Amino acid sequence: MSLQMATASKNIVAELNKGEKLNGDNYNIWAMKIQYVVEEQEALEVLNQIMQEPNEPEEGNTIQYRQNLEAYAAWKKKNSMTRITLLSSMENDIMREFSHFTTAKDMWEALQARFGGTSTTKLRQLTIRFDTYKMPQGQSMKVHLRNMANMISELRDAGHEMTEEQQVQAVIRSLPSNWEHMKVHLTHNENIKTFEDALRHLELEEDRLLASKVHTDVYIADGSLKEASGSKRQWRGKNKWKGRREDKKNIKPQKEQFKKKGSSSKKKNNKGIVCYMCGKLGHYARECNE
Repeated sequence: MSLQMATASKNIVAELNKGEKLNGDNYNIWAMKIQYVVEEQEALEVLNQIMQEPNEPEEGNTIQYRQNLEAYAAWKKKNSMTRITLLSSMENDIMREFSHFTTAKDMWEALQARFGGTSTTKLRQLTIRFDTYKMPQGQSMKVHLRNMANMISELRDAGHEMTEEQQVQAVIRSLPSNWEHMKVHLTHNENIKTFEDALRHLELEEDRLLASKVHTDVYIADGSLKEASGSKRQWRGKNKWKGRREDKKNIKPQKEQFKKKGSSSKKKNNKGIVCYMCGKLGHYARECNE
């Protein structure tokens, strides 16, 4: 095995450990993924054949024996790699149960016999899950429809073929309450006859709603900026008016001071004036202390 293939194998096993593993209910999709992975590793043949180590002939180390030995060594490496790939992609309890198989072929066939068949109970479980499936809150429409397409595929693999009308009705039933307008549209639109038709209309509606939401957010943000800017101008205007009032307050004492100065100057010029209240000189009656 080349260094590049070994590195690729480690990366693939690491990705399998992160993803969804065989749990007993997802065998069909799991088996498809495993075959793609093993094919990428150029080891697909080990799922279908087993090789025995060749015995050395009596005549010694012949060319045919060396060729058979090389072929066996290559198969042994691929078998080990595929076996590790299979075990790494199982849940822990299933991995412990099937870890005693030494060849990938025997393990593959045992897994198929255990989980590959469709029992009446499993078919009923798939049907109930599909019939009661609702779009989860916060999930995008594209992800929701992809999940429904996967369930339709699982039912088909289990031998339960649904008509296009049944698929469309299942999609309508799965929509949340805030998509009521699309339920009505899908129900009364005679051009929607297949699952793909419903999928296309729902994805277009989701794109329209997202575009509308972006436009609304921009409008609100722009309005908020204008409101903040207006408040700032108003605040500055108040400060400016406040400043004017403060200036007037500062001016008032100066006027009073000016008046006092004026009155004192008048007193100096009132020496000849006689107060008719007290009869004394130097002030008017309105200024008289008596």
